[in-house]
Amino acid sequence: MNIVVLGAGRVGFNVAKELSLSENDVSIVDISKTALAQVSERLDVKPVFGHASDISVLKEAGIENADIVVAVTAFDEINMTICQIADFMFNVPVKIARIGRKSYFDGYDLFENERFPIDFVVSPALEVTKMVRRIVSVPCTIDVVSCIENKIRVIRVICKKGSPIIDIQLKYIQTVDQNSTVAILVIKRAEQWFIPNKNDIMHPGDEIYFACSAKNIREAMALFGYSIDKPSNVIFIGGNEICEEVIKNIASNDIAIKVIENDLARAEKLSDALSNVEILHGDPLNSEILAISGIRNAEVVIAVTNDDKINILSSLLSKKLGAKRVATILNDSSYADILYSLGINSILDSRMATVTKILQYIHEGSVEDILSLDDAKIEILALNVSEDSYAVGTLTDDIIIKNEAYIPAIVRGEQLFMLPKHFLLNAGDKILFVARKDAVDKILKIFRDKPKYLL
Repeated sequence: MNIVVLGAGRVGFNVAKELSLSENDVSIVDISKTALAQVSERLDVKPVFGHASDISVLKEAGIENADIVVAVTAFDEINMTICQIADFMFNVPVKIARIGRKSYFDGYDLFENERFPIDFVVSPALEVTKMVRRIVSVPCTIDVVSCIENKIRVIRVICKKGSPIIDIQLKYIQTVDQNSTVAILVIKRAEQWFIPNKNDIMHPGDEIYFACSAKNIREAMALFGYSIDKPSNVIFIGGNEICEEVIKNIASNDIAIKVIENDLARAEKLSDALSNVEILHGDPLNSEILAISGIRNAEVVIAVTNDDKINILSSLLSKKLGAKRVATILNDSSYADILYSLGINSILDSRMATVTKILQYIHEGSVEDILSLDDAKIEILALNVSEDSYAVGTLTDDIIIKNEAYIPAIVRGEQLFMLPKHFLLNAGDKILFVARKDAVDKILKIFRDKPKYLL
């Protein structure tokens, strides 16, 4: 495919990077020569200097032959204008735009019913809101992702000492998991993520992603030493729109919520808007305020202010004061590796969430969901088997690549098969895959549709 990416910031750079690895012809436009120099040094794409909405620049980037335009500049209005031009002047089939300002989504339905010629709109703020909601949805977890029509949960936890699964080789996991409720996807040990094999043994303190049925979360969590039946306490640092939106959408009455907000007017507004929530007015960098809030007893502390420095410092202070789990929103992910090493459990990166959503949409023919572990170069994919796919009639054993890719779960209709063996794939099957990034393209080729002359 011919793809034009407008904007060479972190979102545009990473979108171009992933797309260029899959035999696409990618060009990227930016007004920053520094950003384009980095693109030239690191990516096999065509860099184009100039204003993203300038028609002559768009032509130089190849928009006349483009299959997809991805508008991810820092300016919403420019992104919308680019999509208008791509549609009206060049009849580009697929237009994707990043829209950052939340006000564009507040009750106006601007992007519904073809009011704008944009095929897919992604909002960083909305994606972060979803990420925060996932963390709150299942107590004791570091992250939770729903996939395959919400039938499967991919959950990140730390394996507790004394849990039933400790010291058991994964090939014998059914001795403690007799109903086959879980599949171990990846393990982090000694700061390294790896895809486990059947002979690996679970250790206390291992950080893992596992998959389970949405109906069996309680049983699955128990295998790793957690009970999700007891009420949980959640503290938000910062009472911004993300915080308010998440709290309004929490259905459970078993979650006690406190919000620390430094701005008095905002704190008063939240107090009026949110029932059964304790609002504390004070500086989140003040250890006394954090102690009064009950940080030590909180199941999770989530720093959601609009200031990265406040989020980082308040998270580190919360951890020092005894918080069990801390999640931090970051706009500049250059701090991420340092924060992980200091004990911050979850980094909520709106830009990388945006990249993931864009790639999901572009690959929607076969890829339903993607969870990337960038530091480990591992991806968790949910793939659909189409009627004309090469994969139809293939055994799962023939797709698995030792130490590089394996299939932890398959959904067929309403049935869920965990750790399937000698399984013949049918059209309509939905497959959860774990793979190293350098193996992903090989796997996607298997699930692509056959050319018409072979049908």
